[in-house]
Amino acid sequence: MLRRVTLPLEGKAIRFAPGRELEPAAWFWRVWTEGNEIYALTRVSGGIVKLSVHASGQIHYRLGPKHKQDLAPVMQLGSSPWLHAFEIRFLTNEGARTPPRQRESLKNKSAYVIPVLSGNFLIVNLILGRPGTSSSSPLPAQFSGAKVLWRSKLPDHRLAVLIARMLELDDENRKKIDYYRKELKPTATFSGTPGESYIELQHLHWSTGGNIILVIPMGDEALRSEQEAIAPTMAGISRIFRYQGPHAVAEIIAPNGLPVAVLEIDEVDQKVELAKGQPSTHELGTLRMRLEPSNLIEGSEFIASPCRLVCIPTVAGARPRDWTYMVYSRFNGFILSAEVMQISISFQNKNFSIPLSHLSDREELVIQIPSEKLKILATMDAPATAAKVLGRFNLRDRR
Repeated sequence: MLRRVTLPLEGKAIRFAPGRELEPAAWFWRVWTEGNEIYALTRVSGGIVKLSVHASGQIHYRLGPKHKQDLAPVMQLGSSPWLHAFEIRFLTNEGARTPPRQRESLKNKSAYVIPVLSGNFLIVNLILGRPGTSSSSPLPAQFSGAKVLWRSKLPDHRLAVLIARMLELDDENRKKIDYYRKELKPTATFSGTPGESYIELQHLHWSTGGNIILVIPMGDEALRSEQEAIAPTMAGISRIFRYQGPHAVAEIIAPNGLPVAVLEIDEVDQKVELAKGQPSTHELGTLRMRLEPSNLIEGSEFIASPCRLVCIPTVAGARPRDWTYMVYSRFNGFILSAEVMQISISFQNKNFSIPLSHLSDREELVIQIPSEKLKILATMDAPATAAKVLGRFNLRDRR
């Protein structure tokens, strides 16, 4: 259930979100403690994001179970007894969609919606007091006037405090909103109509103020349908694009430092026939994996560190700056599996010094490779295996 703001909440987990009146204007965040560590969790379009603040002062960011990133450690705030962990800046804005069915997702759990007036934005900071800091200790000078949302005393006698401020939307943050919504304009494409779908971007960076997470709810511009109408004169007219993919190789390394497999993508040079407004899937070569059985111990399980497979394609003479597949691998004692994560790009002539042939300035060519999850398996008895690499192409009008 949603609650009006009667805070601070002491000790137990808190769920909160910025709101338009009492309706959430972004995904809920949950903050809680386990022992001497503090965690923060939220949803994003790509899954679940989890921040962990450890007793050592180290902070980690995880997207789903696989992607992990080290953030800057907690930072001393002047001469005060307080340390700064991270800031969440909710850049809610006019015209943005709101996440659907948030009330239903709570079930019988409590959550707090903090109303944000038009022309303002919400900033939430997690700060930590050194051992002995009391709940009555004044907040650091730069956070004067902030409201305490939540606090918890940790077993090691440190104090964890979540504070919130409401600020007027200034030019700097307006420019950030305009950049993501009007210039970058990432889109999610649905096979049918988007309906109540909601897209929220997060940008994580470090500044002199420490770790900052920007939360930007997107509007209709971020949602597209494969069923969007196209001009009748263009329907059914096919165009040929040349696709070239280089030969690429990467090694999978076990935790003991030994190479346990080689991944390889064949070189490919082929023509891809596309019709505007008709997404299609094409075979783009082969992914091969070859195990090094002598470096594997049967029955001994491990998860390998992610490896990078660099394979920058060329489409109609244009190349993206980077095209690096992240590969996540694990060994269950007999089978080694490797999962290749998807990459997507929108080719637009404005981004290249030499325009793509057969592509007008009002169009874009969206490519996603692999077209769906690509997982390859090899065993100690059959150490060599291969799988087709499929790519999804969508030639459409750009917005």
